[in-house]
Amino acid sequence: MQILRTVAVVTLLGCSPLALAADAQLGLTPPPPPSVNDKAVLVVRHPDQSVLLRNADAQLVANKKLVYDMWRTVMSAGQVDKATQFFAADLKQHNPLIATGLPAYQRWLSASLKKQDKVPATVAEPLITMVAEGNNVGMAFVTEYPEPDAPGKTYTSTHFYLLRIESNKIAEMWESVQVSKGFIPPAADKGGPLPVKGIQGLAQLPMLTNKDMALANNKRTVFDLWRQIPEAGREELAELYLDPIYIQHNPNATTGRAGFKEYFTKRPDSPIQTTLTHPLVAYVAEGDLVMQVLEEIRPDPNKAGTEYKVAWFDLFRLADGRLIEHWDAAAKGELPAVMQQQQAK
Repeated sequence: MQILRTVAVVTLLGCSPLALAADAQLGLTPPPPPSVNDKAVLVVRHPDQSVLLRNADAQLVANKKLVYDMWRTVMSAGQVDKATQFFAADLKQHNPLIATGLPAYQRWLSASLKKQDKVPATVAEPLITMVAEGNNVGMAFVTEYPEPDAPGKTYTSTHFYLLRIESNKIAEMWESVQVSKGFIPPAADKGGPLPVKGIQGLAQLPMLTNKDMALANNKRTVFDLWRQIPEAGREELAELYLDPIYIQHNPNATTGRAGFKEYFTKRPDSPIQTTLTHPLVAYVAEGDLVMQVLEEIRPDPNKAGTEYKVAWFDLFRLADGRLIEHWDAAAKGELPAVMQQQQAK
């Protein structure tokens, strides 16, 4: 199954389910394994996918079920001919490698997947979590990269999808993938992928609302953390937002609040803005989780001096009003765009 391997070096991690006590209370994310020497904590799959489909809101359950059944049928079983049951014909595609529209996506999938006769009862790939809010459903999967300095060994990171539902079909998709050298997709005006486009300024603020005040507060906490620390470089404010144990899955940072602060010392101080400097694509909040999706600009590896836009995903788990766990799509050596830009100066 190759659908998550849109960058050649990425492979799926076949983690076995975690052994849990019979009375363990499972949340929307898997219980984290212990850290080793303060390194980033291994990314693991959720041990019971049925937990991810629960919600008190029937419409959110329906949206998650649509995405879940699509994944089992199309991605896990490779039954690409059934994609029309789940996707809108005019699917808007923001994966920078794939042309927009459902026919183009079906051609891509048909070339990548092997068709199975039977649809599995659960998603076959190592699913970490699903979150749903409004018309959006987010998914996170375990991925595995080869260790750059240890041939034959690997490390884990996270691969993300954001799917927007309209009229009970998947109408729009974003994915945490970047353009690889040697692969040149067609331009958007020639049917190519649509550029990622986020919102800037005060128009971001309505994206923080939710009738459930706990979810609204969680989104606001992530929003404030992001504009003050990753964007403004004020790592001394970490105590306001992070639990001391802060479980880190980014392979470039050490786990713990101290490791978070050390990581963002690479970002010089700048004035704290009222809103995010990065254009904001989406917030998806459910339970104790917030998925943040930003528009970022990356250099095009196929043409010097040119750039393209990509969706950058972060997933946070909160407890008692503080951030306690974090996943993103970074590979080793890969920094957020704000840090890359600073290091290039």
